Amino acid sequence: MKLVSKVNQKISSWTGGTTTELLIFPENSSVSEQNFDYRISTAKVLVEKSEFTSFPNFNRKLAILEGKLKIQHNQSEWYFLEIGDQTEFSGDWKTRSEGQVVDFNVIYNDHYLVDMHFVNLLNGVSYTENIELLGFYCTNGMGRIHGKAFQVGDFVCIQEPVLEVETSVDARFIQVKITKL
Repeated sequence: MKLVSKVNQKISSWTGGTTTELLIFPENSSVSEQNFDYRISTAKVLVEKSEFTSFPNFNRKLAILEGKLKIQHNQSEWYFLEIGDQTEFSGDWKTRSEGQVVDFNVIYNDHYLVDMHFVNLLNGVSYTENIELLGFYCTNGMGRIHGKAFQVGDFVCIQEPVLEVETSVDARFIQVKITKL
């Protein structure tokens, strides 16, 4: 298990706000050079209108943690996302948005499949060996896995079966499963 605590996460600026890198693989890769296989992050959109950074040859999944977002891809119809909603789109698409939000996103290349959804960890963790990465981003409450405590804003990566899981009754997480194709 790897715990990426909120105080150790890398925060950087982009034209519309800030982004917080939770994990990048391989570890020595760079988002600016776009030489990674997958990257998990959160972002704060601080301007009312923004354009997403282009990531050719990548796919993106995005979930709203705070606020409401109006989003458009390649001049298509606009659609709305609220807290708990998510969307998936190509990093090649020209994507525009309106609204100030906090989001959670995964950018990944075609060698991977990503499943992302909100969960409560009260019933334990399901891990199988074909998963490249199983991660949990804490959005509410707190928990403990194998004695290691985590709280809101922390990201936990699990790479082995988990037996000991404790969470507060109000705990909520975004679960990310990344599988290599």
